[in-house]
Amino acid sequence: MTALPVRLLVLMVACAIAAVAGAMVNGWRWEAKLATANQVHADTLAEIDRATARQMQTQHEQQADLQRRLALTEQQHYQELAHAQENTDRLRADLAADRQRLLVKVRSPASCGGVPTASGASGVDDGAQYAELHPATAADLAALAGDADRCAVRLKGLQAWVIELGTKGK
Repeated sequence: MTALPVRLLVLMVACAIAAVAGAMVNGWRWEAKLATANQVHADTLAEIDRATARQMQTQHEQQADLQRRLALTEQQHYQELAHAQENTDRLRADLAADRQRLLVKVRSPASCGGVPTASGASGVDDGAQYAELHPATAADLAALAGDADRCAVRLKGLQAWVIELGTKGK
């Protein structure tokens, strides 16, 4: 009878060793799966980081290109604006110094007393009469035309700016 409890004890110890060994093997298997999952996760995160870096670099390059194009557009339209201002200033100075005169076409000589009628058929004129504007009025009209020119240049510049922004993603 003593052999039976010893055998039972040996069997129980063997079962315990087998259970511990099975648990250890199962743990190693799960550790391997976990290590693989961690590696896949790390690889995925690294790929996401690389993709994000590429996207940020592309966006940075696009932004720099847009800034360069906008600067060129701004410079061009600033030069046009300065040129329009110079032309207006020169015209106003010429009108003030009486180097130029501003004439307007009038319909009938009767509406402008003192305007001599042209005699003869020389030239290609349609026979209309002209009246010279007062220098102050001519200067005001030149300033108004200059303002219109500057507004047109500004509008053209803003339109070019909007077009550049519209082509940003292309």
